[in-house]
Amino acid sequence: MKKTISNLLIVTIVVVLSGCAASYRQVNPPTIHYNSHDLQDGIGFSYKYDVLRERGNKKYANKENKKGVKLIAVKITNNTDSVINIGRDVAFYSGNNQIFPMEPMAIKESLKQFVPGYLPYLLLTFTNLYVTNGNTTETYPIGLVLGPAITVGNMAMAGSANKNMLNELNEYYLMSKDIQKGETIYGIIGVRDIGYIPISVKMIK
Repeated sequence: MKKTISNLLIVTIVVVLSGCAASYRQVNPPTIHYNSHDLQDGIGFSYKYDVLRERGNKKYANKENKKGVKLIAVKITNNTDSVINIGRDVAFYSGNNQIFPMEPMAIKESLKQFVPGYLPYLLLTFTNLYVTNGNTTETYPIGLVLGPAITVGNMAMAGSANKNMLNELNEYYLMSKDIQKGETIYGIIGVRDIGYIPISVKMIK
């Protein structure tokens, strides 16, 4: 028995394998190896760019470049003699310019996978498998299962990944957070259009 698969199916398989939705792998700032360190005003500060790509979140990392958004993992240690509040007492800076981190929802909206973007996979519904046996060719409408299954699967995965990213961004959101004397905290900040310039944490004068 000789089996022949339509060219449409071959192309479809290639597209599906290269364009599927991706899950979200947590950044988990406490486990990051930080390679940039600073100490100002009694505050220890370490940070790292490209944490999404390092964790294998390629789709989200690509969105960073397209949208001009950078996600940065940070580590802050309060070496002062008092409690400090991020936003009230200290702020993030690039040189002498203050940086204003984005809200978690704003980051999510910028970097999210577009869930309805996987609806075109429904076109796979019209894919057929042709099986030739001698002079007889039978047609199997495998797309009736393939199309809806791949579409629903991708949309569900993309939606879940976006939700998981937002949950982590909320968990490690630092603005208005108090840091006790001697305490070290970790966070994720999102900033717009600063490239890879050095950043720091300073007391607000």
